[in-house]
Order: sequence, then structure tokens, then C-alpha cells
Amino acid sequence: MSLPLVISTTQLHQHLTQLKADGQSLTDAGICLVDLRSAEAYAAGHLEGAVNANPAKLNRSEPPTGGLMPTPEAFNGFLASIGARLGDQIIAYDVGRETPAARLMWVMDAYGYEVGSWLSGGYQAWSEAGLPVSTDIFNAKEGDLTLSFIGDNVVTVDDLLHELAESKVKILDVRSAAEYEGADVRAIHAGHVPGAKHAEWTTMLNNSGELLDDDSLQKQLDQLGIAQDDNVIVYCQSHQRSAVTYVALKHLGYEQVRAIDGAWSAWGNREDTPKQNLSESLGS
Repeated sequence: MSLPLVISTTQLHQHLTQLKADGQSLTDAGICLVDLRSAEAYAAGHLEGAVNANPAKLNRSEPPTGGLMPTPEAFNGFLASIGARLGDQIIAYDVGRETPAARLMWVMDAYGYEVGSWLSGGYQAWSEAGLPVSTDIFNAKEGDLTLSFIGDNVVTVDDLLHELAESKVKILDVRSAAEYEGADVRAIHAGHVPGAKHAEWTTMLNNSGELLDDDSLQKQLDQLGIAQDDNVIVYCQSHQRSAVTYVALKHLGYEQVRAIDGAWSAWGNREDTPKQNLSESLGS
């Protein structure tokens, strides 16, 4: 049974409870449950059957650019380490109001594997709901899932330079307002991609880190003028925060959603990319 891209704590708890009642292990049921928190947090308590994994392996760095797509060798190594097998439903969670689990969904999509679920609210929402946790360490057997990079949900800086003038291309900058406006400088150049709308990633979450209801999410996007048939591009500093926005858009049924590989760390560190900087405009 395929689970949704965004799964609530209630849905996941019910599913895991039913598997146990049926006498099925997660492996038997084709579930690969991944905890992307620190090793210390995992040891203190985690969802039963979850394997701990290092989210740093979902990123590649070419200074000054970070947050690049991992190589096939690196990502397939990550999949092997979590015990993933072909056909497995990979369910990922992080602390909550965090980004690694969403980042995994984006990387999986880029490698053509869309059998994934993001736990809305992560461990925070799970524990706040009083749901059961375990301290038993689960070490997965090495998985055999091997994928090839497709990348249809990734856009390079060079590609985006040629797409800026297209009317159906809508860009969402999900960083803080200070980053967007150019007051908070985290690259050689400050500001934002020309034409990008600002939509800070946390506005799509409640206090427990869960996605808002669909109507509330869609209302936000409608107010930004983002239609279902638009070609939407999201970014933050290194496509961690914007991975959550990416998951939210896919959850709502947006089919054409991509992220800038390297995000602002790629765009803002180049001299040949145009930038809009509200701080400079206000000071002139």
C-alpha cells in the first residue's frame, strides 16, 4: 500500500499499529523508516524500527556553493546504509520545524524514486501527541536500491538565467525577509533572484512543525499568484528550508516544481547573475 507524500503522525501511528497487529515487521511490509536527527537524539528515543542516518550525505559542497545535489555514488551509498530496497516506502522524519526529511524527498524525486513520505511535524509532533517511542537501536541490513540521476525537479543557475523572462515561471524565495531584502548577507552578493516572490518557509507550518491544512496553504499560494499550472521554482540559501516548501507544493498537486541546485549560495556567489536588492534601493 502506497502512503501519501505528506503523512500525519496519526496516519503513521495507525499504519504501524496495523502492521504490528498483522504480525508484519517494517521490512516485511516494505517500509524503510528513517530518522534524520543526531545520533544522540536517536539514542534518547525514536520511532520503533527507525534507522538513524546522517543528512549531511544528502548534500554536496563546492565552496562557496553548498547544498548541491549529491552524486549517484554518494546517494546510493546513503540508500544502502538505511537498508532501502526497490519498492520500499521510505518514510523520513527529523526533529520537526526542520528540513532534512524534506530534503530527502527532493533528492529521491531527482533520482526518480517517488515512493516516499515526509512525517509532518517530525519527532516533535510525534512526541507531543504522546505516541510510543523506543530506545532499541535498529541497524538495517545493507539495502540494494540503486538509482540513477534524472533531475527533472532541479534547475541550474545557467538554466534559470534563460528562463527568467518566461511568464509561467514563478519563483519563490523562502528565506527570511532580511535575506530576501538584502540586509542579511550570506553570499558575495545580497538580495534575491529578480521577480522572486517572498514566502518564508515557516509560514506553511504550525507551531508543531506540521503543514497547515490544504486550504490555508493554497490560500497563501493564491495570494502570491502561484497557479497550479505554473512552473514553480523554489530556493533558500542552500535548498534546505525550500525543500519543505517543495514538499508542500507537491502535496498540493503542483506538478511542475523545481529547486535551484545550490540555491542562493550558487546564484548569489556569481558575478553574472542579476540580483534585486531592496536594501540598496531604500538606501539610494
